[in-house]
Formats: sequence, C-alpha cells, structure tokens
Amino acid sequence: MRPVNKGDSPRDYIDYGQARHDLAERIGYYCSYCEMKVYQGIEVEHILPVNQGGDELEWDNFLLSCKYCNTRKSDHNDNLSDYVWPDIDNTDLVFEYSEASVVTPQKGLSLELNQKAQQTIDLMKLDLFADNTTEADTRWRSRKEAWDLARKSYNSWDEAPIVEMARVIARTSLSGHYSIWMTVFRDVPEVLKEIDEVYRCKGLYKEYDEDGNRIVRPGGCI
Repeated sequence: MRPVNKGDSPRDYIDYGQARHDLAERIGYYCSYCEMKVYQGIEVEHILPVNQGGDELEWDNFLLSCKYCNTRKSDHNDNLSDYVWPDIDNTDLVFEYSEASVVTPQKGLSLELNQKAQQTIDLMKLDLFADNTTEADTRWRSRKEAWDLARKSYNSWDEAPIVEMARVIARTSLSGHYSIWMTVFRDVPEVLKEIDEVYRCKGLYKEYDEDGNRIVRPGGCI
C-alpha cells in the first residue's frame, strides 16, 4: 500500500465531495487502499466514518478510494488505531504482494503490527479474487493487468538495462498498483529509484535518516 502525503488542506469545504480533485492533485487519481487508478467515479472516503465520530468536512479525515474499497470498508471501523493508514504510516513496509495471495502482512512484523495489517486487509477486503467476489468488483482484473504489464516491462529491462528504459518503465508504472511494480522490480534498484521518483509527484511519502533508514512517520506506528 503506497504511503502518501496529502499536505495541508487547501481550503475549507461545505461538501466533502469538493475535496475530490484537490486530493487527486496531491496524491493522484488512485485508490488509497487497492492502488487501482481511477478517473471515473473516484470517491472521497472518510477514514473514520462519520457515523463513528469522524469529521465529515475535515481534510485530515479524507482519502481517495475506488467504489469497491469504499463499499467494503463502509462504516465498519470505529477507530483508527486498530489499522494502518497510507497517510499516517509507512504502509509499504507493512504489506507484501504476490500473484498467488494478493496482499498479506509482511513477514517479520511485530505481533501487534501484523494484527493491524491483517485487520486493514480484512476491512477493505483487499485479498479477494474473481472466485470469491462479485462480478462488479473489478479490482482483481486491475491487479492482473498490472502484474502482466510489469512482467512484460521486466523483460524489456532485461533486454535493455539502461537508465532510459528505467524511466520508461517508471512512467508506465503510473498506470496504477505501485506496490505490484515495486514487487516485480524489487531486485532492480535502478528501476525502483525511477518509480519512486515519478510517484513523488503523486504524493508518495518516503523519508530517510542520515544513514538511509526509513523514518517512522509522525503520529504513525511504523
């Protein structure tokens, strides 16, 4: 799950739907949870549901979501602390991706963090395949297309492992599913660097200390 930085609220809102394009300008037209790219019908999602005490018009309570993640999540979380969130935590350090299992908690997490990761997966039902979801839920199709495209791009890198190719691959990765691209190219630092570079323009949050280690996000658990 791609960690993002929304920045400060650009304005006050009288309707939360007004924040849609402001959010997209900061973090791109991507579902904050499944990472699918969405232009048509992307929704402003209340991180803490309004009927669970969340602020309806507060920027800090907004993320962008596809309708499938938003529908699955609904109002089922009555707190924030039992989960990890892409605008609060370094979520790319919490989940791992594969074609076989979709998304699972990273190996080696503490018991508490592993539980939060699994509860986040369960909340949005991020681990559904074609055989255990509705026909309308196209997230699995989008993931499959991303895996296929990333694999083909990896073959292109093998044929021409040069910086220009890395940049082409990075631009192609903007089609969605950041974490799948990072998984396919996990052993190719030249490409990973370029992917992170293009996604920084889409609100990617990654901060490092002077030794090159990731910094725990302020207010986050990782």
